[in-house]
Amino acid sequence: MPINPKETMKPLLYLTSAEPLPAPDRLSAIRAIVVDATNAGAMQMLSAAAEKPDRSCGLFARIGPAEDLNEADLGPLLSSRIEGVVLAGCRGPADIQKTDVMLKVAEAAAGLEQGKTALLAEYASVPASVLSPHPLAGASPRLSALIFDASALAEACGLQRVTETGDVPAVVRLGRATAILRAREAAITAYEMFPADALDEWVVRRLWTNSLENGFSGAALRSAQQIELLAAAGVLAAGR
Repeated sequence: MPINPKETMKPLLYLTSAEPLPAPDRLSAIRAIVVDATNAGAMQMLSAAAEKPDRSCGLFARIGPAEDLNEADLGPLLSSRIEGVVLAGCRGPADIQKTDVMLKVAEAAAGLEQGKTALLAEYASVPASVLSPHPLAGASPRLSALIFDASALAEACGLQRVTETGDVPAVVRLGRATAILRAREAAITAYEMFPADALDEWVVRRLWTNSLENGFSGAALRSAQQIELLAAAGVLAAGR
């Protein structure tokens, strides 16, 4: 069951700058769109997403890693009316705290209420976060969710997400458990990223069910096609 068994979250949808927004009737089934701010065309995509008719679907910018961040880059993002940021490659609470401070500076410069910008973190996607002994609880009041990406962790370790024998590498199992436990410890939401090659209705239904049964509160999707597959599988109506 999810970390909070009473609450299943709507999925997050990662979009590239080349992808169109989902149809309006699909936007209402999405918790938020995540646009990679490090890619070319990101600002144009963020501007287009900010004009979406359904305001119940949030808008997040993917930033980072923390060592590459500066306040000057965050200013234009906050001006694009994003609800929050997703920190890539988070290694632990120090990265979250650094990002929090930079957001405070950027919010002040933009005339925004301090703490208005939410923070999510891609966690256990690099070995440093899997091995970190430091809890995330109290790192930042902005921190509202962790996102686990098995493909990213496997790549960072020089492995495949699934072995030739059909097994899941031990480090991926450890990273997955770490993300769930750190989220539970901090009393925040945990999402699991679907693999990019999950393009079958039966597969996405199985992944969704498996994520919830293992403690995640929802999924992070890599394409609008996966949204359509979840809709066909009949699992998009639940959650918030």
